[in-house]
Amino acid sequence: MPMLTEPSAVYEIPECEAGETCILLTDIVLRSSDGVRFGAHSKNLAWYSDGFPETDSVQLTKEDVELSEDSEVVMLLLKFMHRQPQPDLSLLSSSLLMRFANAAEKYALYSATGVCKLMVELSVDIHPLEAFLYAHKHGYPSLMDKAGKLAITREPAKFFVCAHNIGDTARRDLAEMETHSLSSKKVWDAFIEFSNWPPIFGAWWRKRAACREAICKVLRSPPPVLHKGGQRHCDGWHPFYENVLINMESAIPSETAFFRVIEDATPLLEGCTHCSIVVKHMKSAILQALAHIHSTPLTSFLV
Repeated sequence: MPMLTEPSAVYEIPECEAGETCILLTDIVLRSSDGVRFGAHSKNLAWYSDGFPETDSVQLTKEDVELSEDSEVVMLLLKFMHRQPQPDLSLLSSSLLMRFANAAEKYALYSATGVCKLMVELSVDIHPLEAFLYAHKHGYPSLMDKAGKLAITREPAKFFVCAHNIGDTARRDLAEMETHSLSSKKVWDAFIEFSNWPPIFGAWWRKRAACREAICKVLRSPPPVLHKGGQRHCDGWHPFYENVLINMESAIPSETAFFRVIEDATPLLEGCTHCSIVVKHMKSAILQALAHIHSTPLTSFLV
């Protein structure tokens, strides 16, 4: 809710800057979060918006109404509270559009909410995560679904955390599947922006540890395939195997990383068809093991 500042000895109310040809007297002051004072009209606030406090008490005590929005947003709010052509929102930066769209909803500025929603929908490709949070907060399910699908693929770690933070476990678990190929640091950096991150990050970490252990288990016991002469492995196997172990030790424990390491090391086998069978079995075993872990709900890893 807007806050009131302490009254001063000489209380000055700035003239209206929002109306291009406005001749109405200003009788109330709105102060933005960056300290800019705007002269406004109490009747316009009451007529165009349902979100501002009753202005009678403010006028009597002559106190600024402090808003949490910055001056760019406050100016746009006031422009939409005048009988004049509305500002062209397509000219706004994506950041300012999202800030204004949320403010219009907050103050129930109905002359702006509809066009804001339309502009957010048109620009959802630019900021899908912000559009998702906007749609969730203000109850736009179709926009929420569209933005969520884009955010999962583009910013899986951030979307994973945001979905968890708003209690959307279904979308959180979908996004978690997309984080398997990300570094732990990237997921960590996304989590620490929120206060309730420790338990769920711990679950994510333990799930990742289970994936690494599953890969190590397969690598520790490659299936034997007899070569000509009864040998278990050819001369190329040992440098290949050593290369895979060394690189997987520091790699992300995922199917993508494992297959990339295998592909990079395959030339060391020098075309051995018998060792290729071993590699094929290892790939299959790892896919099966990781699929089982991935299908296990994240909550199963909470302690």
